Amino acid sequence: MRTMVEELGPFQDIWEAWNEAEDEIRHKPISHFREAVRLQFVELELHRSEGKHDKAAREAIDIISIALNLLRRLNYQPGQVAELARARAHDRMRGKALDILRKYQDLYDI
Repeated sequence: MRTMVEELGPFQDIWEAWNEAEDEIRHKPISHFREAVRLQFVELELHRSEGKHDKAAREAIDIISIALNLLRRLNYQPGQVAELARARAHDRMRGKALDILRKYQDLYDI
């Protein structure tokens, strides 16, 4: 049996840091998370343009934090998030990463 600490590995600390705001997070509209991620990318790109790579990396971690909070908003618990991540990696990503990149290039020109 896994403990809470093991469920999300190093991201468990991020999950727990946001426990105090759980009620507020559960009432945010989904658009809140989309906009928060957009703003984190603005900050990330600013730090990179200034050569502050450690700060840019911290912004990327903040994007993960937002994703975790979105999953919390969708009523998932850490163990469920961990299982979703494992299943998604196995069922959707493993052995298909290049195809995923090509799809986004072909469909969205990114």
